[in-house]
Amino acid sequence: MVQHRKYNRYRLEVPVIFSWKGAQGIRQKGVGLTHDLSVRGAFIFTTSPPQLKANIEFKAYVLPRPGALPVQIFGRGQVLRVEPARGRHHGGFTVAAAPFVLRRGEAYR
Repeated sequence: MVQHRKYNRYRLEVPVIFSWKGAQGIRQKGVGLTHDLSVRGAFIFTTSPPQLKANIEFKAYVLPRPGALPVQIFGRGQVLRVEPARGRHHGGFTVAAAPFVLRRGEAYR
C-alpha cells in the first residue's frame, strides 16, 4: 500500500479530551484515545466524534514513568474524516492540526 502523507505518523495511544462548537454554536466535548499522531495531525478513537469540517481543540496526555511529570499535547485543527464504529472496530476521526504545543505539567487539568 502506497502512503501519500506529507508527515510520518507515529503510533501513540494516549488519552485525549477535545471540544468543538456544534451546529447551534453550543460547545460540545468528547473524550477518546489517540491511535496515531504526526507533526500536523492525529486519528482519535471515540464514541462521540465531532461533525466533518468541525474546528476542534484537543489535549492529549502522555503519561510518563513513575516520578516524572506528564506531557500535555495541545492542538487545534479541522476534522477531515469521520469513521463510524463497525462491528468490533472503534469509530473515530482524523484531524489536520496546526503544529502541536507540548507542555510538562499535571495531567487532566
